[in-house]
Amino acid sequence: MTTTATILPPPPRANTAHPAGPTPPDPRTGSAVACDLLGLVRIPATELHLASRAGLDPALLDTFLPAASGSRPAAGARHIRLGRGPVYYQPRTALPSWATLGETLGRLDRQAPGQAPALRHALLDNLHNLAAAGAYTLWHSLTDRPSLTDDPRPAALERLLETATSTAAALHGHPATGPFAPHPGDLALLQAHEAGWRTFRELDNTVKIGNELRFLAEHVLVPRPDITTVLAPLYGSLSLALTARTVLPALLGRPIDVHLIRLGFHDQGNVAYLGAGGTVRHRATAPRAYRDRLTAAARDTTVLVIDDNVGYGSTLRAARTLVEQLGGRAVTRSVESAWTLYHRSGRHDIADAADLPSLRPNLHHSIQKRLTGHLLRGDTDAYLSDGAHRAAGTLHRQMAASFDLAVSTGTWTTAQLAAMRAELAHAASWNEPPVPRPAALAAA
Repeated sequence: MTTTATILPPPPRANTAHPAGPTPPDPRTGSAVACDLLGLVRIPATELHLASRAGLDPALLDTFLPAASGSRPAAGARHIRLGRGPVYYQPRTALPSWATLGETLGRLDRQAPGQAPALRHALLDNLHNLAAAGAYTLWHSLTDRPSLTDDPRPAALERLLETATSTAAALHGHPATGPFAPHPGDLALLQAHEAGWRTFRELDNTVKIGNELRFLAEHVLVPRPDITTVLAPLYGSLSLALTARTVLPALLGRPIDVHLIRLGFHDQGNVAYLGAGGTVRHRATAPRAYRDRLTAAARDTTVLVIDDNVGYGSTLRAARTLVEQLGGRAVTRSVESAWTLYHRSGRHDIADAADLPSLRPNLHHSIQKRLTGHLLRGDTDAYLSDGAHRAAGTLHRQMAASFDLAVSTGTWTTAQLAAMRAELAHAASWNEPPVPRPAALAAA
């Protein structure tokens, strides 16, 4: 007989870097601010005045939080700043300012506690981005070039993951679990690394992550207490995995292990993940210590694999194979699904790859590239006026259309369709923006 757990209320929302406590999060999303398609927030003039009175360095704000020029009145850009600038997508260049950025957050919390939620969120977001990008760089390095005696990278990676987890927790209104700034030695180590830096994570939207984790807690993990481990393929799902370390135990009232693997076929084609006989080369996915931890956690257990998005399903199939190689059972989930592929080819089917496919359409890589390109060029006008921010309808209507399409294909099981219905009902409370379709696909 399956035992159903009870969802416990989250613990009191506080933060070790914020003695007075943060602005109360939205109970539906866990976030105190609204994010756009990329996860960026807009910081209003009132909060900028508070920043000025708190003595925040204008040059640092200019670097990390670019001012919207306002040359196009229709864009509503006057007297605001954007939560992500060019350095967000060039994290290695921002490393020298990391400690100062953390000090800036502390000063804001002391001088204007709870009064600048969007600004505070943006500072935390940038701190999290630096820690996550740095952690992945060392994960990539240690996987391809295993550590030797007296190698400083393993200890640095552990500390960076702790820092990235701490900032992720704070972004979702949970207590910080560690420092926000890096160890000086770790910073020097990262500055010496040229390779392994990534431009952006496909899933680093705080609101979307919060909605996803609440859905998984209520509709997957509570009914399935046999699932004790979560596995997230990198790089796209890194922020979700780090957030899950804090948020899921708080929602469930029980511990849950969260593990990472480097695995992907769309943008990591140069890595030989597949071995003989359809196996997955585990040593290509993680440093030795993390491989050993996953092996121990997966054996004779059920593992929930969460990928940021599924197109053709190659990553989820490989992750399932790896879990089974390690002696476990896999339940696979996509946070976004490329439902447009169904429109383009009636033969495309991922029913065997995604046990729990999200009805969310995926934010196509061409749109992500265009939006991040505006920010990398410092063109705030182009970013704010981009048509991607004005997609028609609502996300919930898009998800309903995805469900109708899934039913029409006739390839999904009764259990998969039941999970989709549960997600669609849960999504009625989500405040994520609708997902635009690329022009080429919209015309197909």
